[in-house]
Amino acid sequence: MDQNQAQHDTGVNAEKESTKGKIFNDPIHGTIEMHPACISIIDTPQFQRLRHIKQLDTCYLVYPGASHNRFEHSIGVSYLAGKLLRSIRQHQPNEPITDRDILCVEIAGLCHDLGRGPFSYVFEKMFMKEKRANYKHRNTAKKMFEYMLSADDFALKKKIQEDIASCNTPEFTHFDEKDFIFITEMIDQPKDIVRQPWPHKGRDESKSYMYEIVANKRNGIDVDKWDYLARDSYMLGVKTNFDYNRCFATARVLVSNGLNGDDETGDNESREGSNASQRGEVLPIVPRKQICYREKEAQGLYDMFYTKMVLTRQAYQHKTHTVIRTMILDVLKKADESIKFNGKRISETVDDPEAFTQLTDDIILLILYPPTGFVMRSPYQTEWADEHGVVARVEEIRAEERIKKDLQEAKKVMTDILKRKLYKFVGQTQIKRGKVDEKDFKEQLLTIMTQHRNEPVEVDLFHCYFMNLHYGENSKDPLRKIRFYGKADINHAISLEKNQVSFVLPATFAEQIIRIYSKVPDTDPRFKQIGQAFTKWCRDNNCPEPKYSYEQSRDEVNQQDQVLYERPQE
Repeated sequence: MDQNQAQHDTGVNAEKESTKGKIFNDPIHGTIEMHPACISIIDTPQFQRLRHIKQLDTCYLVYPGASHNRFEHSIGVSYLAGKLLRSIRQHQPNEPITDRDILCVEIAGLCHDLGRGPFSYVFEKMFMKEKRANYKHRNTAKKMFEYMLSADDFALKKKIQEDIASCNTPEFTHFDEKDFIFITEMIDQPKDIVRQPWPHKGRDESKSYMYEIVANKRNGIDVDKWDYLARDSYMLGVKTNFDYNRCFATARVLVSNGLNGDDETGDNESREGSNASQRGEVLPIVPRKQICYREKEAQGLYDMFYTKMVLTRQAYQHKTHTVIRTMILDVLKKADESIKFNGKRISETVDDPEAFTQLTDDIILLILYPPTGFVMRSPYQTEWADEHGVVARVEEIRAEERIKKDLQEAKKVMTDILKRKLYKFVGQTQIKRGKVDEKDFKEQLLTIMTQHRNEPVEVDLFHCYFMNLHYGENSKDPLRKIRFYGKADINHAISLEKNQVSFVLPATFAEQIIRIYSKVPDTDPRFKQIGQAFTKWCRDNNCPEPKYSYEQSRDEVNQQDQVLYERPQE
């Protein structure tokens, strides 16, 4: 057995004491030595909860090996963040990168996923989307990190200072307050750093590139992506071509505008929430430092974006996985009022770090196997006068009965998932990204079905799932915001056109797939009616005809034309 194979067999949770902190044997990166300050963070309840948050939410129910957690991913991101900054310092010794900077970036990588909710994607992109349209998990991560530092009279913050002092690093004996601000800014939702004014306080413009190591809003190349592509593909058993180690070897910090080569106008992006953005102004682009790569690595970076799309198609958005996600969404919606954490509904825990610490994927066990004496109480407590007491109690009982019914329905859906009694896949088609609005699509499909049946159609009869496949920049070439340098001049940033890399590259970099799932079995007549309405919609909108989960003969297709295009006589 070679050394790499031995590392893969040890597992991330095998920990060894080192002279400074701890050593983790990670199946992806091998031996990882963590700074004592990072260990103090890892030992908190807020970080330990990540052991109970699956990296790929419910994908393990389709790919049994995909049962890895956010815990090991976060350790991997921390390791890669420090490694990248050390590599740049080694290749560019004149770049003012300090041990203080490296530890800040490592802690940011470690804590970047503290805001992940149960079943990550389902919670953030589906469940919370219905509750708060602008919800971002990084905002919750920022709240969690600030709560960790301040809890118990700032115990963790004091421990981090003690850990730094114990390492006896020259000229680095403690964190300043701006270092904690710097970490928080890297954890928080990324801000626009290509335009004036400079939005951050933790570090000035001379270290702008450090804000793009953990989460890169500019072009999507960051260590978070490098870790999850490597880790997910390994755990899924999906072979990929991208090797992030080549990026370490050629990464170089250079001054560039980083957009489309125009130092004045860019591509009309403006900072979210800024006064200029609200006035509709386009702020000027300012050349700042960013991480660039050798021009020969352009094809490798295309491979990185392609790898993400392959994993999305084969695993992240696998058709069985997406239907399980849809059912988990129904479970969370039914249980939202029923189960409380620190007195907060599931959807309200994002505002209460103490409650959010208790919220993990294990919520399904609470739904399936509620503890003895676990009684759901109505959130509508009343303080009516005596003459209204009977009426108030009746309303309270009704609310409690509704809550109890919701929990029973949530338990049934969860049981159906485990027994593989899933919503039925009807069919799918693909369209150009952004061509169809999800809400409009469902309304149009309901209209078609209503016209055919000549009676109202239940809104919850089927579920629409929009799946986005792209290279990271929606429909645009991902290389347009990446800067490179040539062998002849390693200190000058350049941009590359697609045809300078290869002629064998996609003409378009994005598509959108629409999937339809039925909540009624395929033996129900309404199942095929959903499919027939979907076919008509595709034809009316010049989209490819759907690929169905059941065989359709040409006669059936022709019959659909007759039935759906001619409204039945009353």
